[in-house]
Amino acid sequence: MVAAIAGLAVACGGGGSSNMSSPSSTGMSAVMATGTISGFGSIFVNGTEFQTTNATIRKNGQTVDQSQLAVGEVARIKGEKNDAGTQGAAEEVDVDEAVAGPISAIDATNNVVTVLAQTVKINAGTSFSNNIQPADITGLHVGDIIRVDGLTDSSGATVATRIELGGSSSPLQVVGAVTNLNSTNHTFMINALNVDYSSANLTGFSSGAPSNGDVVEVQGMSFSATNTTLTAQRVAREMSEQEEGAGDGIEREGLITRFASATDFDVAGKPVTTTSSTVYRNGTVAGLALNVKVEVEGTLNSSNVLVASVVSFEHNGAIELQAQVSAVNASGGTITLLGLPVTVNSTTRLEDDSAAQVQSFSLNNVSVGDTIRVRGYVNPAGSNTVVATHLERVTPTTTVILQGPFAAATSPDFTVLGITIDASAATIVAGENASLTLAQFLSQAVGHGVKVAGTLSGAVVSAATIRIDDENADEN
Repeated sequence: MVAAIAGLAVACGGGGSSNMSSPSSTGMSAVMATGTISGFGSIFVNGTEFQTTNATIRKNGQTVDQSQLAVGEVARIKGEKNDAGTQGAAEEVDVDEAVAGPISAIDATNNVVTVLAQTVKINAGTSFSNNIQPADITGLHVGDIIRVDGLTDSSGATVATRIELGGSSSPLQVVGAVTNLNSTNHTFMINALNVDYSSANLTGFSSGAPSNGDVVEVQGMSFSATNTTLTAQRVAREMSEQEEGAGDGIEREGLITRFASATDFDVAGKPVTTTSSTVYRNGTVAGLALNVKVEVEGTLNSSNVLVASVVSFEHNGAIELQAQVSAVNASGGTITLLGLPVTVNSTTRLEDDSAAQVQSFSLNNVSVGDTIRVRGYVNPAGSNTVVATHLERVTPTTTVILQGPFAAATSPDFTVLGITIDASAATIVAGENASLTLAQFLSQAVGHGVKVAGTLSGAVVSAATIRIDDENADEN
């Protein structure tokens, strides 16, 4: 959403340390920024590098060290930033997991799991802790205790931005809006979950008790799957942006949870309006719709509606690459995978899932020969240049992964992003289980996306498996 970070910060992409001293108030303005953490050194959120030297950092209401935070978690930062929007200083950093508890159901076909009666959706924008293998829904099992960060969609489901395995002694937790309040029985609901708060410690409620519509964080140690009831030990009301003293500047990343028109919609359950002066990035006003992921920057009016000066459309990316790095230009913010240039910018999510486990991971930590997995999109359209939305260093492997649009060639070959794929020895499927012959595949794949796993032989990928895969990486 903001201009590219200059100097060393460009080299670091979405994360990495900086030599910048803590910014003074000169040229700075107050801001309340909510968004997914994309990197460390300081903390990168919404393309801004927030210094945390003097910040109070909390996770699930408890004061923690920055090392206990992770890329993919959703942070709320109160502080200030410069006019360019590239550098800032945090006063307070709060991370609250959307739901934490045992998995009761898994729907691998639709990439959905159920935790504490909450629907958790998994997509290409979901990061996984390195003890979840494979790093996708197939690495999860019923009964696993997981901790989920994410963004709420229009149905109340959580679209996961990060999933970690939790321990058996981890507190159960859910964040959401209070509905069906019964003040006599001291119960309410969050989506399909019943919450019994009769013995809970209540904080942040002006009336002393919850009200319908309050956004709350509920923690407890006892959950009954029989009647889907969480017995709460603590219920805390989440303050609004204006209550937290957001000042003049608001940055809010989230999904459009209500859409009436381009001048009347909600992002993350909070109202937004646009004007004739609103600037749209990575899309146009016509792209505004229910469950579209955006970042909105602006100010609150007297009715506490966010008046957007900038609306940026965010994409998880339908392109996937995994290969060994053949070239790195950290200062220019690029690497080369499979001969394709990959650009890293200030919003790219950077993670190190290799044995090194570098928290302040940046392109400065990447070497030729490292195995890198990238999610992204092609820009400009029609080129083979990939802009990375998510870049991970993973355990070294010779397995190459390539996902993108199918382009026909002479059998048994085809191409993806200009890379030749030899399909002569591949197992080929469409959907979940349907096997295809090579001739069927070359006919049916036209106009579709494909996902290839194989090995690199010179400039050709020898495919072991091929799947026709039209899954929309931006889909919620």
